[in-house]
Amino acid sequence: MNPEKFKFRHDQDNQAQANSSSQALQQQFATPEEALQFDARQTTVPREVAERLNESISQEPKQPDTWWKRLFGKE
Repeated sequence: MNPEKFKFRHDQDNQAQANSSSQALQQQFATPEEALQFDARQTTVPREVAERLNESISQEPKQPDTWWKRLFGKE
């Protein structure tokens, strides 16, 4: 077998595998929000960032109760 033909076929096989892999990874989203949510599920937040975010959220003022909770009581 001619080594150049073998190399060409090998390159074609690699190209075909790359194409099938990229097609498997492609995903269509109906809205930008869906794309962001998908990305958020795939991304791991570093521990330090998560801690700082939780600390910041805990310092936010508490939202007042809604009128219906004030009227009917808290459950």
